[in-house]
Amino acid sequence: MKKLSVAAVCAVVLIAEFTSPQTATAQLFLRNRGEEKSIVVDGRSRSFVVYSSKGQSEAPLPLVFVLHGGGSGSSRQLERFTKFNDLARREGFITCYPDGYEGNWNDGRGVSFIKAHSENVDDVRFFRAMVELVSKESKVDQSRIFATGISNGGFMSHRLAADASDVFSAVAPIVGGMAIPIGESFNPTHPVSLFVIQGEADPLVPYAGGEVGYKLGRKRGKLLPTTTSIQKYLARNGIRDKSKSKILPDKDPDDGTITETRSWPVGEGGSKVQFYSIRNGGHTWPGRPLYAPERLIGKVSNDFDACEEIWKFFKSCPPRKHAR
Repeated sequence: MKKLSVAAVCAVVLIAEFTSPQTATAQLFLRNRGEEKSIVVDGRSRSFVVYSSKGQSEAPLPLVFVLHGGGSGSSRQLERFTKFNDLARREGFITCYPDGYEGNWNDGRGVSFIKAHSENVDDVRFFRAMVELVSKESKVDQSRIFATGISNGGFMSHRLAADASDVFSAVAPIVGGMAIPIGESFNPTHPVSLFVIQGEADPLVPYAGGEVGYKLGRKRGKLLPTTTSIQKYLARNGIRDKSKSKILPDKDPDDGTITETRSWPVGEGGSKVQFYSIRNGGHTWPGRPLYAPERLIGKVSNDFDACEEIWKFFKSCPPRKHAR
């Protein structure tokens, strides 16, 4: 009976494609709530949530897209879970939380049973349309548009770097790799800065690459090894020097993780590459609660706040010289 119970829980997590932070978000209090919007792209009605601090200055503000994981993930869930709006209000940037098509992003893996993939939904066009709409309603710094996301949202961040480098100057995928088809043709027209956060013990998106999903579950495409995807950015950005590494302070010895950071010298156009590799880390968002049992998704690091570190990285990236 115990094995059956675990299998049933696994099935529930897989239906939600391994990143739908619901349980942990239900009790979080959201002080700043974004505005729901919709737009029609290729005949499909697409939705998203935008938050812009009411007291924003006259100067154009950076725009940060935050992408949910696959399955039953949503913009509102991720807005509550990450609390990126609090950070946006304090630091002065705009946040945008889009909704995937029927809960998923067409990130290039080509999974037949995911409609966003089988119908070849043009999510890159969706992002371009959102940038255009938000830019009409708010003052957006076109040289500082960024994307981050977890799992399926992390995979999609890589696709945006590959196919919309004229728009996005930096991406920060969290436990989300690069689909092999995206990697095979990866050659952005503009340099894109990269910040990867990946658990070395992720049971769903393997650090060493290969098939996505639980070993005994339904497979969801293939990805490149984490280090291989990073190398593709290094090559494109003309970064050939070695990285510098350090271990972050172990602020929470009880979480069972240690984080090693690696950073490289700047490349073309001031582009940057940074990597946080979490030893014993699972399919989780560092600094946020577990959204499923640890036995299913692994350990979460409490040694750093991923939201804070991502914004710190985005903030350090130079404005794009050839913004749209």
